[in-house]
Amino acid sequence: GSQFANSQLVQILDNPVPVSAVSSSGGEESEDGRNPLEETTYLQTLEEYTNLGPIVDFDLRPTGDESKDDNAGGTNSYRQSVVVTCSGVAKDGTVRLVRNGVGMKEQAEVEMEGIKGMWSLRRGFDEHDDTFLVQSFVRETRILGVQSSKDLEMDGSTDMDDDEEEEEGGALAEVTIGGFNSSKSTLFAGNVSVGGADLLVQVVEDGVRVVDSATLEMITDWSPFRGDEEESDDDEPMGFITVASSNESGQIVVALRGGTLVYLVVESKNSKPNLRKVKSVTLEREISCIDLRPFESTSFSGNDSMDIDGSGPSRGTGKSHLVAVGLWDDFSVRFLDLNESSNTLDQLLHINLGRSVDANIGNDAEEQATDSGQHMMARSLCLVTMESQSTNSSPAVSNSSSSSNKVDMLFVGLGDGKCISFGVTPPESSSDEWLVHSRKEVSLGTQGIHLVPFQHGARACVLATGDRPTIIYLTGGNSGSNSNPKLCYSTISLTVEDDDEDEGHASHRNISVNVATPFRSSLLFSSTNKNNSSLCVADENTLRLGMIDDIQKLHVTSYKLGMTPRRIAHHEAGRVYCVGCIGGAGEGAQIGGEANMGNCVRFFDDSTFEEVNRIDLEPFEMILDVTSVSMCTSSSSSGENYKPFILIGTAYSYPDEDEPSQGRVLVVECNSGESGNLKSESEDEMVTRFVRHVTQMPTRGGVYSITPFYGGTVTITVNSKTHLCKLNLSDNEIGELTLVGAGHHGHMISLYCKSLADEMSLKGGSSGGKQLAIVGDLMRSISLVEYLPKHQVIEELARDYNSNFCTSIEMLTDNIYLGSENFANLFVLRHNADAPSEEARVRLDTVGEYHLGEMINTMKRGSLVMPSNAGGNSSAKSDTKSKSDKSSFEGNAIEIAVGSQTLFGTVDGTIGSIMGLGGSTFAFLGCLQRAIFA
Repeated sequence: GSQFANSQLVQILDNPVPVSAVSSSGGEESEDGRNPLEETTYLQTLEEYTNLGPIVDFDLRPTGDESKDDNAGGTNSYRQSVVVTCSGVAKDGTVRLVRNGVGMKEQAEVEMEGIKGMWSLRRGFDEHDDTFLVQSFVRETRILGVQSSKDLEMDGSTDMDDDEEEEEGGALAEVTIGGFNSSKSTLFAGNVSVGGADLLVQVVEDGVRVVDSATLEMITDWSPFRGDEEESDDDEPMGFITVASSNESGQIVVALRGGTLVYLVVESKNSKPNLRKVKSVTLEREISCIDLRPFESTSFSGNDSMDIDGSGPSRGTGKSHLVAVGLWDDFSVRFLDLNESSNTLDQLLHINLGRSVDANIGNDAEEQATDSGQHMMARSLCLVTMESQSTNSSPAVSNSSSSSNKVDMLFVGLGDGKCISFGVTPPESSSDEWLVHSRKEVSLGTQGIHLVPFQHGARACVLATGDRPTIIYLTGGNSGSNSNPKLCYSTISLTVEDDDEDEGHASHRNISVNVATPFRSSLLFSSTNKNNSSLCVADENTLRLGMIDDIQKLHVTSYKLGMTPRRIAHHEAGRVYCVGCIGGAGEGAQIGGEANMGNCVRFFDDSTFEEVNRIDLEPFEMILDVTSVSMCTSSSSSGENYKPFILIGTAYSYPDEDEPSQGRVLVVECNSGESGNLKSESEDEMVTRFVRHVTQMPTRGGVYSITPFYGGTVTITVNSKTHLCKLNLSDNEIGELTLVGAGHHGHMISLYCKSLADEMSLKGGSSGGKQLAIVGDLMRSISLVEYLPKHQVIEELARDYNSNFCTSIEMLTDNIYLGSENFANLFVLRHNADAPSEEARVRLDTVGEYHLGEMINTMKRGSLVMPSNAGGNSSAKSDTKSKSDKSSFEGNAIEIAVGSQTLFGTVDGTIGSIMGLGGSTFAFLGCLQRAIFA
């Protein structure tokens, strides 16, 4: 275990092995007289366990584009963020990027508009890799095929070097399948194995086509406009096909116009595949979605199952007992029986998707249960058997007890971005019925959801498309554990390489996905990790191919610094991380007989983490704070000019001083290197990135804190005083940072200062028209101060008279403040500005206390996940009263008070979140707490 770096699981070997660093070096280094013992080791690292501690400081980097809200009057309100931490000490010092969700590394991107559906096909049923990517458009079907680099070079020279022969690769090129109808939209495509024959199935609006995968020629077909030869009574035309689904055993279900559902099977007749209509049923409404995937626990064998070796999931041809059906204008899902003993598709279960009534409705119930206030119908269904996996279980254990960890699930995607899940219990005997349980509803965005199952290693997962594509998987509930399996939802963020002329930038951004399909190809994706999954996703204009990372709740990326990081700030305008570091005592560190800390400020690209620039500080100068802020540089009749800068606060820590008597504030400007932000003398000239020192202001003490304030100014705390500063920038870009008015003095040491001024309210004041800030003292807890522009003075309004040694503070609202102290406690203060007595108005009342058990170093307003109402209309945020009065269905949702989502980092490496609850939720939880204590 390590307190300053990742913990490791180390194995002690019987025999020495060469050290990897020595074995990769040249032969000259091994002959320089070193001890042979230094080149071998008996230790081998088996696994590393992430440790973020100690988190000295962190900042948030938005991952999405700015989303403007006119009613809110600002930008950047709803943006998912990445937490960037300063972790470790000395040579183990690192910058850690912590992000929520699953990363998808983009391998290829092409502009392709209007894709309505996608399916992947294998040339052979038992092959590992997919060969064809079927794309459905409004009036046509296109097919992309994987071709190796050798096939692509067949038209060229046939002579190839040995090196070229060893290189394997491929590309997607447009191909044709003779048996497919390319002049119509495809409703479904998939692989089928019947009687040892490898087949492909395509469903279009006027029929079902079965194609031989070897010759790619059609073998048989079925059309709703052509009567069945064996059943002359059903020879009337039935209508076009609207929805279709199939599985690999040859079961096919198609929905026709008018609400008719037809069940077909592909069977081997005289060693020749044939399509046979089994039965049909006409429902009362049009069918919106169907799914035919079999559950592993209830599927019965149609053919011999085929197991792929350990590199992938096992494939079988088990048949399904039922089909799930969703109807338009009907807030329910039905299970229909596929048993051939009956001539019709009998209803097994009627599932109401609402909460107000029981989800299980018997077969004899003719009246449909309704749910007030809920009118969205099912747009997509997914039947899947999910298996929970534990990271600490060995493969042998997990395989032996895999049956106890599998859960049959039904997922329902709605048109408003919600996803409803049920656990499904099959009947144990012929007298029992199908049941669903454990209903769970999660909002995954605002667009309609399409559910796509896929295998990630040995784990079955479900991809929910939409404006916030999400991967759903099961975790927990393993054998030997008392906990139940738990559904987890991880959003997908895209990792792309920007095509810059000067340098490539890898960026993380949110994407929207309309259609998707798993696509596995060893020729296209060169990853050696067999557990990684590759996907093809498409929105309205773009088709993307990529590989997803390991599925887990949080992903941590480390970048080694080789020195201790102390402060960090993300400068979005310059696309850099500004990291204040403490260097070790190296060459030139001895000045005047005293050790120089060798502090510096390093600038890293926020995508590639390449070092852009470095500013070395003066001897004995320590970094106390780094902040990115937009400052008002000039004011005129036409308006105010704002410009982003990085402000660095320092102090000179001389050995003979107990308290710093000198310090300075550095103002730094950094550009992003994009040509749109800079003017170049010629169009061909490449614009390079730079970090420019604009100005500096000396102070009489250490600058402990810098925080943005109203009107494009900043507040700084210098020893025991709080000052307001503004920046004046002349036409020749020469700036001057000056103090405004008289500062406030009344603390021991003013360590922290926070305000609610941000990009939404730089030009104005708080909601009450006052320019407020809070100051955290070394010993005297938190005080509330106000800046009076008319008199240019900072005045104290109230303070907490308790003695709290503050380690971090945060201003949640104008009258609610959060603080942490050195005894690992959190406390919440409230200012009662409307109190009748002066004594109450000048006192901050303690309204909440919590023992965390870990000392907090820093707090930031923000969240690792995007709020569920992000990207929606403004009525979702403003009409809160009508929402709570609609029904208990929506009233059970936890209300999050706007502005009260706060992240904190501790010395032990914990990242925590503090969320404000609505009044009704707090009252309920308070009653529950008192009942537990009683």
